[in-house]
Amino acid sequence: MRKSIGTVKSDDGAGTILAISILIVFFALFAASSLVSTQLLGFTRLQATTNSIALAAADALRGVSTGNPCIVAKDIASNSQLVLERCRIVGFEVFIETNMETLGIVQKARARAGPG
Repeated sequence: MRKSIGTVKSDDGAGTILAISILIVFFALFAASSLVSTQLLGFTRLQATTNSIALAAADALRGVSTGNPCIVAKDIASNSQLVLERCRIVGFEVFIETNMETLGIVQKARARAGPG
């Protein structure tokens, strides 16, 4: 009969390895949830700012404030560190599309402002 060379005679240290493994899993889940929450917060900020840009451009279109609506939209977007992809005026409505990069992920938002 052969004797196995690598037999374990005691389980000393097994609890330490288990505890370290649980901590690694916990920190990995925490990092993943932090990444997701950062992306969600960034998108919420992007959408809110895009809505504000559309409202400001609509005010410029109606004459409530001065300036060309698309130039006003571009200025506000650049001040908010967003990229203005499209500014379109149809009748008395303004359509705005912006994007923002957060942690290497590009997020996009759209907004419309005008009567009706």
